[in-house]
Amino acid sequence: RLEPRLVPLSSAMAEEVGPVTLQVEVPEGVGPGLNFNVSTPDGQVLQLTCPDGIFAGMMVSFSYFPVEERQEDSGTDGTYMHEDDRRRLEEGAAIAAARQEELNSIGVVMAVPPPPTGDFDGFSYPPAMFAAGQNAIVTRSSGEESGCYILEVFLTALGPLYTVYLGQAEDGTYITKNCEESDLRPYPTA
Repeated sequence: RLEPRLVPLSSAMAEEVGPVTLQVEVPEGVGPGLNFNVSTPDGQVLQLTCPDGIFAGMMVSFSYFPVEERQEDSGTDGTYMHEDDRRRLEEGAAIAAARQEELNSIGVVMAVPPPPTGDFDGFSYPPAMFAAGQNAIVTRSSGEESGCYILEVFLTALGPLYTVYLGQAEDGTYITKNCEESDLRPYPTA
């Protein structure tokens, strides 16, 4: 089992507005096409798919958006969230928390910031523009758009993939959709 060392994020990196880039050593037993779980300093668990030509012990880097405290309510920031969206957010948050626990129980590799100097010579994943736990608008198969809650982020060599929560069916089953980044847009804030 890989025992990586954790290097805390610097305050400058934590205050950065854009994505944060981290690196991780591909764990033993993982090779091209296999998934492995990565834990970020803010507690997110992301799944990475090991790209072709990369094997256990090699370094890969990825970028992600740290989870921030968000004002998801109507109030001081001037935005209003519809009751249906609020319910979907709460349901999605519960599902996402359960999924994060499930991924943690399987095992994770802790990601660390890249070295401050020099070029990174490993594989770099294209960054995900959305984070698990974020509200977004998704284009449905019918072409219509609806609000969604991002449950999972998968980083692959071809770009990020997402599992989004759309609500519950009449029988109580969860309605989810697997989609690409081009199917998503930010949830309106004003």
